[in-house]
Amino acid sequence: MSKLRIVLGLQLLFFTAWGGYLLSSKNSDTPEFYLETTPVDPRDLLSGTYVALRYEITSPKAANCLTLMNSALNLFVKLEDRGKTANTGQGPVKIYEAADCSVKEPYGQGWAKAKIQPAFTGAPTAGYGIEKFFLNEEDPRKDARSGTVLAKVKIDNRRRLVLLDLVKKI
Repeated sequence: MSKLRIVLGLQLLFFTAWGGYLLSSKNSDTPEFYLETTPVDPRDLLSGTYVALRYEITSPKAANCLTLMNSALNLFVKLEDRGKTANTGQGPVKIYEAADCSVKEPYGQGWAKAKIQPAFTGAPTAGYGIEKFFLNEEDPRKDARSGTVLAKVKIDNRRRLVLLDLVKKI
């Protein structure tokens, strides 16, 4: 009986630590910012209720990004305010865009890690792990289309983008 309690206690400890880690990644001291979405069809009956999102930063147009995307599996993309804004219910917000790319992990803030997804036709794209936003059945945002919402995100301590919320554009 005591072995069972030890195993159950270890499982409880593991899931508590995992939950704490996931919550702390959203509470990193990096600033929150917004990304513009581009239209895509969000319907998939097998995956549940979610909004499928595509971003302008999926195909970064900064200086050397396309060259690096054709030759690397992972990429770091510098996201910064370049003067673009959008109107929301809370007022105008700054939209962040891709400003630079690097294969090596750079120093400084604003760099997000992307995984390059090769394409059989066309240019490869950068995936950030925030392309789906899961919602419950009663959430009115479940019918939101990419392109009509802004993604509120932040960069965690491992340089990965964390999707915090979706905000409707006005």
